[in-house]
Amino acid sequence: MRSDESVDPVDPGGEPQVHDRLPPRPGPELDRVLDATERCLTRYGLRRTTVSDIAREMGVARTTVYRQVSSAEEATALVSSRRLHRFLDKLLELSNQGLDTETFVQVIVRTVRMTLAEPFMQRLLRNEPDMLGGMLTSGAVAGLVDQIAELLTPTLKAAMRSGSIRMSDPATAADWIVRIVLVLTAVPAADDELEDTVRFVLRPLLDPGAG
Repeated sequence: MRSDESVDPVDPGGEPQVHDRLPPRPGPELDRVLDATERCLTRYGLRRTTVSDIAREMGVARTTVYRQVSSAEEATALVSSRRLHRFLDKLLELSNQGLDTETFVQVIVRTVRMTLAEPFMQRLLRNEPDMLGGMLTSGAVAGLVDQIAELLTPTLKAAMRSGSIRMSDPATAADWIVRIVLVLTAVPAADDELEDTVRFVLRPLLDPGAG
């Protein structure tokens, strides 16, 4: 497996950042094969996508695909890793910009909407809900939830200290928020109700006067 060999920065205490403990970020040289894999996953599904499908989508021989990935399963894992790192990049960008109640609500709403709008996710929800359920309850996903929550925690802590959101345990709040996003993705609310749903479930945290 090829991956970006750049090293993420470390904190002043020398501890690796959350990015360092995630699956490796695929390097840009894999974009073409991963783009083709995403299209095949959307068309054929997780169970049926093969290296032959990916090669045909790229217009190359299977040997060309095998020079970059060892199997369709590895290609799928790399697609998931690429998406995760892109999401975390956006989250880090948010952390650097600061956080207030309205920004936070809109970020969650946009995240859920963008995920649900992806053809691959639409296929999972429509044709392979059992596989989506298995993915969400797997130990690997649980570990990723913990890591994403860890990344979100400093942002929440800063917002709590500034009074933008209610003071509470930022680590617990981050874990709760990540799980809310997962639920809203796996069991979607009606699009015209999504923003109100997010505001309702997050009110105890986002409203400094609540509770």
